[in-house]
Amino acid sequence: MFNRTPFFIRINRYGQRFGRRAGGAAGWLLMGPGLALSAVGLAILIWPELLAYMVAGLLLFAGLTLAAWGWQIGQAQKRMENQVQNGYNGVYYEETHF
Repeated sequence: MFNRTPFFIRINRYGQRFGRRAGGAAGWLLMGPGLALSAVGLAILIWPELLAYMVAGLLLFAGLTLAAWGWQIGQAQKRMENQVQNGYNGVYYEETHF
């Protein structure tokens, strides 16, 4: 529908230029992770307990990340409360001298 608009033609030219430069690298950007995921799937079929370790590792990572994030938010709230108690309002004005 919009194939003949100047914007589409300009973007299409950039895409062709990228495709010529990249060559086969663009295919490897998809094929590499695909082969890696296939290898992991095959390893899980051979060693089923590997799946349990991977899931446990993912859950442990997610839990520690959320705990660290919560701790940082708590620290930021304490800093903000201290700044409010000390009279800091977050606005800095410079006096202009004429």
